[in-house]
Amino acid sequence: MDGSVPADTQEAEGDVADWRTVPDPKQAGWIFSQELLHKNKDLKSLFLSVDVRHDPSEQDRALVAFYKRNKVQWASPLYCKLQGDVATGSGVDRHMMSTVIFKLMSGFHLSFGGAAVTRLFEGEPDHLVPSGSDELLSSGMFSAAGRMMGHSFLHHGPSFPGLSPAVIHVLFGGSLETAPVTVRDCPDLDVRDAVTMLDGEGEIEESVHQLCLSWNLPAPNARNRKRLSDRLLRRAVIEQTWSQTNQLRRGLQETGVWPLLTLRRDVIPVLFPRESDAQVTPQVILDCIIWPSSLTVFFERYEEYEESGTEDVCRVSGYLKTFIENASAAELKSLIKFWIGWELPAREMKVEIVEASFPSALTCFEKLRLPRHHRAYATFHQDLCACIAHHSSGFGRS
Repeated sequence: MDGSVPADTQEAEGDVADWRTVPDPKQAGWIFSQELLHKNKDLKSLFLSVDVRHDPSEQDRALVAFYKRNKVQWASPLYCKLQGDVATGSGVDRHMMSTVIFKLMSGFHLSFGGAAVTRLFEGEPDHLVPSGSDELLSSGMFSAAGRMMGHSFLHHGPSFPGLSPAVIHVLFGGSLETAPVTVRDCPDLDVRDAVTMLDGEGEIEESVHQLCLSWNLPAPNARNRKRLSDRLLRRAVIEQTWSQTNQLRRGLQETGVWPLLTLRRDVIPVLFPRESDAQVTPQVILDCIIWPSSLTVFFERYEEYEESGTEDVCRVSGYLKTFIENASAAELKSLIKFWIGWELPAREMKVEIVEASFPSALTCFEKLRLPRHHRAYATFHQDLCACIAHHSSGFGRS
């Protein structure tokens, strides 16, 4: 979900759409969130503050501490602050929600079990499962993760992509026996190898016998190997993460989004999209861009506009189009985050050609400012890459 208003929700006064009946699930989620936030608009605001001058571990501890608080009305008004940064407004909120989901996907700089980076979910894309760490479970990290996901959804932030369909099935009340588990859902390579061997017709190695014995399962033989394969897989993927999934559910419920997800199950894929569906493509970005007027250039230093020939504007705009068309997926995400504060394109993203030394952005206004002086694509590419590579330190403001 992005922070813009879906066109179909911009109803005439007195003709407000109902999230229960509106056909489009994204629209239903947007309407539900707006109603819930409006209902709680007079509650005391939640204050989320991170000091960008601190090292990553301290910043991550601040995020986790915020979401590990209990008895919080998560649909209260939200005020985000980046200490050590002059940015204010909705751009900071977008940046914070984007950071929270990014950390859920990539890991927090927190020391659990001696690891430099702690990942709450493990496995391959579109088959992520909760970590089996008892330390993460006992510390309530999965409740915090559920709050992060629901909170971002409420504030039209990024969704959490790539969660295993089997975990989603159990998360929303499906039985363990009917969970659509596949071998790709199992992050444990030893279990994967054992399951693959049991599914085949070849000789069963001693390591598989030892694994079954350690899990109090019967010894494999020609008659039970297929059934044993399924039991191993379900235990590794579902049973060993059952408590983590329950914590995740409680965290989601606390944010207030559960009525929407139970009554509109078609919204669940909006909250937990496939990672492949969540990827940003060049055409998606290009379709969102509002290109600059060919006759106006903004002089940042003097905050004045003057008319200019079309040559500079067309040339630099063309450089940006070329960059987008040839950028990697990682570069596209960095560009969008530099531009508007998170990795998902907004419905309208503005471009200005300016008299300046380097690219900059006004994230609150979803506006990218590009210097007019570039005469070669190579130097434009170099400057833009340098700027978007450092979006996390200030997320690209002028």
